Amino acid sequence: MKLHADLLSDRTNGTNYKTLRRQVKSLAVVACGCIFSFDATYAQSSDLGSYQGTIKVSGTEVDPQVSYSASLKISLPVTDRDDESITAEFLSGEAPNATVLISQWDEAHTEKSAGSDGKFASYKCKLAAPKEIPMTPTGVLNVDLEEHTHTLSLTLLGTADVELNCVHSTSGAYKEKKGIALYFGTGSPGMQDEHPLPFSDAAHLTANYTLVPGAAEENLGPIVQEWDLRLTQ
Repeated sequence: MKLHADLLSDRTNGTNYKTLRRQVKSLAVVACGCIFSFDATYAQSSDLGSYQGTIKVSGTEVDPQVSYSASLKISLPVTDRDDESITAEFLSGEAPNATVLISQWDEAHTEKSAGSDGKFASYKCKLAAPKEIPMTPTGVLNVDLEEHTHTLSLTLLGTADVELNCVHSTSGAYKEKKGIALYFGTGSPGMQDEHPLPFSDAAHLTANYTLVPGAAEENLGPIVQEWDLRLTQ
């Protein structure tokens, strides 16, 4: 943990600070699947402002088969701002929790090999009821004022479970509590800059964008997204 803290605080030794933060986030999200928390005062309390608004997202996963839909209210604190760009970049604990309404979570799986009875066991689950949960965001929003484009990468981890009603092919009905994680943006983690989206007003970012994950995220299907974010002081 000390290494990560040193990287985040070192702004004067010639190292590319933004690159280091992206590397730390990639390690947290991709390599170890964890998110590092910090006891920090939220950056939106500064005079740089924040991008606040709503995001709708729906998508699929392959194994197990999942279809999901969610809508969220989010605040992305601005961390860097000059004549060339506006950036909101943060690790877990550096931005307020998003409020996320999970409206769909359908999940199904069939075993690839038969059991002793010669049958392929399977299960199907559905969201018991739509549920609003807090989710911890990690990511980066970059607004390029010269090119009039913006890029986004967000990972959210739920701090509360949702309840699923399930049926197993052999044991019957049961209930399951499940933790939810969502990823969306203009590209896979660390790759979002390859798909910049245009804007007409840097203070009001809107987009309808379908992310098709790359080969490294082969378990993810297309992610349909719509966001409406306004810069506030």
